[in-house]
Amino acid sequence: MAHWLLQHNPARGVCGSGDWTVRRYRELITAGDDVALWHSGRGGGVAAVGTIVDAPHDSVIGVHFTREFASRPITRETLKNDERFRDALILRMAGGSNPFPLTPAQWQAIIERVPPEHQLVAATVRGAAALAVAGATAIREAVRSVAQ
Repeated sequence: MAHWLLQHNPARGVCGSGDWTVRRYRELITAGDDVALWHSGRGGGVAAVGTIVDAPHDSVIGVHFTREFASRPITRETLKNDERFRDALILRMAGGSNPFPLTPAQWQAIIERVPPEHQLVAATVRGAAALAVAGATAIREAVRSVAQ
């Protein structure tokens, strides 16, 4: 399983679960991968975590953010001060395009800081997301087989 970060500028409006355009790493992204939502700009940082629910097709991936905490983001400064995260691509090349890969250590630095009220449901939501991914994959494959 891989870990990814998607960047969004909140000044451009609300974002969240749904379809996201990806320009890089399309061949490496798979359903079930972890994903974090990064708000750019002043006071930015990680505002949600979730799961990739649909592998890339036509440069679009499906994402479901299972834990959103935009009102209490894990700030850029907090993560920058964590030795596991300080070399993250999002900090070195913030102007890059989505997605940004995360190492397991960088992902752990995020997950350890998810607000406590969002950690209690993590296992249940993760299990439900895995079932949704499996179901979506099965349906997509069935449709492809009928279309051929």
